[in-house]
Amino acid sequence: MSKKNNKSSAEVLVIEYLKKNKNLFLDYPELLNELYFPSQFKGSDKIVDLSFYRSKKIRNEYDQLKKQMSTILKAGSSHVASQKRILRTSLKVLNTKTLIKLIDVIINDLGPLLSCDVVNCFITNNELKYNGLKQIDNKIASSYFRNSQVNLNQNSKGILVFFPNKSKVIKSYILLKINYGKESFIVAMGSKDLNKFTKDQQVDLIEYLIQVIQIKLVDLN
Repeated sequence: MSKKNNKSSAEVLVIEYLKKNKNLFLDYPELLNELYFPSQFKGSDKIVDLSFYRSKKIRNEYDQLKKQMSTILKAGSSHVASQKRILRTSLKVLNTKTLIKLIDVIINDLGPLLSCDVVNCFITNNELKYNGLKQIDNKIASSYFRNSQVNLNQNSKGILVFFPNKSKVIKSYILLKINYGKESFIVAMGSKDLNKFTKDQQVDLIEYLIQVIQIKLVDLN
């Protein structure tokens, strides 16, 4: 094989290697100082400015990092705001003196807490009557809660069950199960925004509030 062919084969191997290892110069930036770059592309009047290329790449990476940091800070700020709202509602729950007052907090305060458009509250106990409190069969209610007291599954059937008069406007919802002895309160909070409630949302603060309400229910019983 001629020297020219050997050189051509070596170049092909190098080119193929570089294509498969695109981060090579990021791992070994000192190699850039050992290379020569053309002032123009072959068959083109376009000038290659390596300094501009590096600057643009760094700027793009910086912009991407800035967006990531902005998202993280926004999420952190939102979480802090949520903690404050949960704390205020928890204090309101703990300060209630009667069962009626506590039911009033459950019906009227949990919805605004999550900025919902529609809130319906159900009870599996047929004997407990209160304005705004609806009755629901225990088996039907339990079917929506398997391993958690919070449901974010977005099952379309749930809209018909828990928002019968608003089924056409509710696009996403959350269900809370608050145990009351052998019975349960089911709080259904719906939104017109499809992305308001999603399956992957964190519910640790809501679960904490549920526990606070249950403790107070026992205290008032």
